[in-house]
Amino acid sequence: MSSLAVDLRRIPGLDIAADKALVGFLKVLVEINRDIQVIGYRNDQRLAGPSSPFKVRMGFGLHAGWAIEGAVGSLQKVDATYLSPHVNMAARMEAASRQFGVALLMTERFHELMTPEAQSHCRKIDVVTVKGSAVPMPIFTYDTHQDQIFPRLRTPKYSNLDLSEVLKRQADDYDVLIWENDLDLVQLRRLATEEFLATHRKGVDAYLIGNWKKSKEMLQKSNELMKGSENKGDGPSQALLSYMESNNWACPPDWKGHRSLSIK
Repeated sequence: MSSLAVDLRRIPGLDIAADKALVGFLKVLVEINRDIQVIGYRNDQRLAGPSSPFKVRMGFGLHAGWAIEGAVGSLQKVDATYLSPHVNMAARMEAASRQFGVALLMTERFHELMTPEAQSHCRKIDVVTVKGSAVPMPIFTYDTHQDQIFPRLRTPKYSNLDLSEVLKRQADDYDVLIWENDLDLVQLRRLATEEFLATHRKGVDAYLIGNWKKSKEMLQKSNELMKGSENKGDGPSQALLSYMESNNWACPPDWKGHRSLSIK
């Protein structure tokens, strides 16, 4: 971090803003698996694959930092755009989400902004360097099992408000208890059991310190524990197993606990 970098954690209220950002993306993932019209595309044979129905899937990258907002375009069409290395980093995280088989990736810089309650439900999946930066960066995800039925949204009993107003008030009245009490958020991560999280953590820790024999054992187990997922396993575990296999399961002599991310 350069001497000119701003420690965003010192900005009051940014922890809640970061929490809300993550909640917002997670709610999008829930809605594309709850909305009747979106789900209806799964029955469209024109979109279906050879052996599976079409499903709307989205990927997100979360990072935090400064950006310059400006108008770009011509007299006929002007659009607002944001220019910054931090914008590029968020884009790289979105692109890398496919490599790790997850719906959402976040950088350590975003992760450290959130409240401890939100952080406790995210897991570290790798330490990487990206194009344009030689600084190793831990990356995290929030587990999102999407291939399930989510309950319909309803207004509270005896409420005179419409659903949109109820949801707006809930967003305005954010409380960290949402991570334990919100049915959508809990249901999304229901496959990430304590056993799975502990096993995966041991696998990642062993991988980072160069004990690839133990890492292979733990990550194969964590992958097996996630067999009920849409990917028939755990994407982050599979990504590290694939990388170690590409090195013949032998940790390089010059291993420094991180690797270069292949997605640009």
